[in-house]
Amino acid sequence: KKQRLYKTELCRNWQEHDHCRYGDKCQYAHGPEDLRDIERHPKYKTQICRTFSRTGSCPYGARCTFKH
Repeated sequence: KKQRLYKTELCRNWQEHDHCRYGDKCQYAHGPEDLRDIERHPKYKTQICRTFSRTGSCPYGARCTFKH
């Protein structure tokens, strides 16, 4: 599972400080050129997020599997 998510999100340290103590071993991407696409389920984000539609926010944010 970890390999499937490897470098699919930007590293927060790299974004905020332009440095990461993990270097090349970091599981997150150090810039847009390092980002990999995730294979998504065909139904990914095809249904409305109930929490977002009810409250206007969702604790999962961009990671939510439902549509906002």
